[in-house]
Amino acid sequence: LGMIPILGGAIVLIAFLTENAAESWSALHIEQTLGGSPQQGSMAPAVLALTMGVARLGGQGLVARISAIRLLMGGAMVAAVGALGVALAPTAGFAYGAFIVMGVGASVIAPTAFSMVGRMAAPHARARAVARATLLGYFGYFFGPPLLGFIAGAAGLRFAFVFTALAVMGVLILAPLLARTRR
Repeated sequence: LGMIPILGGAIVLIAFLTENAAESWSALHIEQTLGGSPQQGSMAPAVLALTMGVARLGGQGLVARISAIRLLMGGAMVAAVGALGVALAPTAGFAYGAFIVMGVGASVIAPTAFSMVGRMAAPHARARAVARATLLGYFGYFFGPPLLGFIAGAAGLRFAFVFTALAVMGVLILAPLLARTRR
């Protein structure tokens, strides 16, 4: 299968790490870092999830207008800006806006990477390539929240979201590598 499912899976891993870590730690960030109420904290994961759901539905229509590689890279940049906004947020309202930006950017990364893996793999190996990319990608769901928790425990939730921004910027390195990979 070569590097296609590995590079695609690494991109999905980063996307899932970003998504799930933000959903898992956003409420605590609103409450503990920004001094919000439990009600305000509960809105953060809801805002992020709702934004990602809507953006995922509409985002894949962009592939018809721009290349998948540009969508991956653009989504990563938008998600990174959102994560930095969350890290620097002075108020819960500002953080909600940053979570919306982060969700819009992150929402297109995993589906686009999966579709690239499927298109780039040899026809007889597509199912296996997507399955391997999926396996690798889902490690982001498992390791993202504990990793951010460890970082937050050591350096605070603001730095944990800075780390998230840096991690999602890794897509800017991996996406061109995936695009240049041949069967």
